Amino acid sequence: MQSLAAVAELRYNGAPMGKLTQRRPALNKTQRAAIRDVSKRLLQRHGREAQRDITEGVTACARIWDFKGGGAKAFSAFCERHYMPPGEEKSRLLRRLDLLYCTIRGAVSVVRKESRGGLDIADDPLSPAEELLGAFTIGSHLHEDFRTFEIAPLVQLNFGTERRDIPATREGWVARRLAEWGREFIPARLLAEQSAVQAEVDKFVSGYNLYLDRIDFGDPEIGFPQGTRLSSHWGLRDYMMSLYEDPNGLKKQRAILGLMQRVVHGEVPAEVLDNADAEWNLVAGTVTANGTTKRARGHGGLRWAQFRKLFGVQRRIDAHTYYGNLIDQKFFEDRELEEARVRQILTDVMSAGVAEGVGAYLARLFRRPLEPFDLYFKRFTDGGARAPLGYTVGERYPDGLTLQRAIPGILQRLGFADADATFVGSKIRVDNGRSAGHAWSPAAPFDIQLLRVRIAKAGINEIEFGTFMHELGHCVEGVLSSYRMDHRSLWGVPNTALTECFAFTFQDRADEILGRQREVDQAAVMLQRFWEAYEIAGPALVEIDFFHWLYDHPRATATQMQDEIRKIADRVWNKYYRRVFNCDGHGLLAVYSHILWCDFYLADYPLGYVAAYQIRRFLRGKVLGKEMPRMCAMGQVYPDVWMEHAVGAPLSAQPLLEDTATALRELEA
Repeated sequence: MQSLAAVAELRYNGAPMGKLTQRRPALNKTQRAAIRDVSKRLLQRHGREAQRDITEGVTACARIWDFKGGGAKAFSAFCERHYMPPGEEKSRLLRRLDLLYCTIRGAVSVVRKESRGGLDIADDPLSPAEELLGAFTIGSHLHEDFRTFEIAPLVQLNFGTERRDIPATREGWVARRLAEWGREFIPARLLAEQSAVQAEVDKFVSGYNLYLDRIDFGDPEIGFPQGTRLSSHWGLRDYMMSLYEDPNGLKKQRAILGLMQRVVHGEVPAEVLDNADAEWNLVAGTVTANGTTKRARGHGGLRWAQFRKLFGVQRRIDAHTYYGNLIDQKFFEDRELEEARVRQILTDVMSAGVAEGVGAYLARLFRRPLEPFDLYFKRFTDGGARAPLGYTVGERYPDGLTLQRAIPGILQRLGFADADATFVGSKIRVDNGRSAGHAWSPAAPFDIQLLRVRIAKAGINEIEFGTFMHELGHCVEGVLSSYRMDHRSLWGVPNTALTECFAFTFQDRADEILGRQREVDQAAVMLQRFWEAYEIAGPALVEIDFFHWLYDHPRATATQMQDEIRKIADRVWNKYYRRVFNCDGHGLLAVYSHILWCDFYLADYPLGYVAAYQIRRFLRGKVLGKEMPRMCAMGQVYPDVWMEHAVGAPLSAQPLLEDTATALRELEA
């Protein structure tokens, strides 16, 4: 593992970030006068060499100071007492705050993981009490406490800045991250309400399951095994992709596509959701539950009613955030990539000429025209058929503890040194999850990395093992980017896309870990790399356009939301996918359940695929277990700086598109 001393000596030669269009409110007359007065006195005391530092810090502090409660005189006294010019004293404060912030963040994380345990872990029945416990967080009052105890003004006075240039030292990066601490003040009541509504939405999404064996599709050849319980949309999608080798697979895939379309239109009866006792007859249009048969009525805008509650809380929170809306907050603060650049990467992928070539390749592989669900296909090297393993995956991995104990061995097979594999494995806990799967990173040395994946009573199945490997990629990144980091404020990677890239890289190796040996056509693999990004780029663009529409239509009803996202999905499909599929998209781009969480993060997936390909390209001839610790040692710097360090180039779709074009030429030769 790369030494921290080596990381500390890194210099950053990449270009500065582009100017971001930040929508902060203008300073008022009182703030401007206070800034002039205080800055003048501090300059007299500390000299002109500290002018930029003083101006930035005093301005940042004035933005969050309570002039109504504290007044200009108290602001002036605070700044004169607590401002520290650049030097050893300020460096000591930086180190002190670095440790304190990590401790606070870690305490919130540990309690949150425990309070949500009942909602997230499927070992016990879900009781009503878990809804209350799952909504509880000790973090709701932090913004108020930081302001009340004047921690936020202290941080902003000494480290506040609006600069986006590239710091020259590791301490410079810590200062840049500390500048984000305390610069917004969200009332505790709103954060508590958001947490409670998030718990409700989580429960809804986790519980949106369909029992396919209890649905009569009107065709005896469309039958599913008893107890086939699939979540929307993940479970439906993954099961649909497992059917390519089934003799009646095409009919079943079309049936599942029809269910997805019903999800999009709100035509699923509420009675059948997560209900093994209800029977749904699609031909007769009836639902039978509790011995009574009645006409099937769709739940309408139920999905978007859940989202609407969460978005309503978000809009009230927006008024107190640094950027004033979730769109800018996500692009400027979380991704640190401009929206225009993200859109360009998405459209570069979707409009690439290679898409038609890859689609034609698949049509030849399937010996039929493409259908919308083929957008999800990810088995280019075997046409959908997979060699048997010779053993049952569930028997080898019957529970979370067995998976957890297997992690060091898996990492060793991926080239990690024994000591690193043991260390990383010791920091990960595997649980049987209610949702399709997720990872939760540590936030302090006393915290732990969590991995959740669905594990049936008979053990994990092969599809979910692929999910396990995906989440393991997140978890290994989470461990490598935290416990051994030189500064705690730099824990993690720059944004979600750069943890997704490792998740995808690990998921690629699922067959290898399971022991499925085969000859791999590298050109076909290359087409899959493109198709993965192509598939999710569309829903990501749909989500971006949908959120812009939401902010333009703040009073929209759940039904209006449901109708509009379908319209946006159709528009994106017709522009970027119809030329390849030559058919309607059946609303497929609007089915993604991620959107309901109001986290606005779908774009992180295609960005992750783009970054993952750059990493895969770099790793050719190298060992993942040796390179990944080096990459993760950089921590939370700007995305392009991280990518420059990791692979020698900024984030770009061009390597993916160029190599896809080369692969097509090889396959057509």
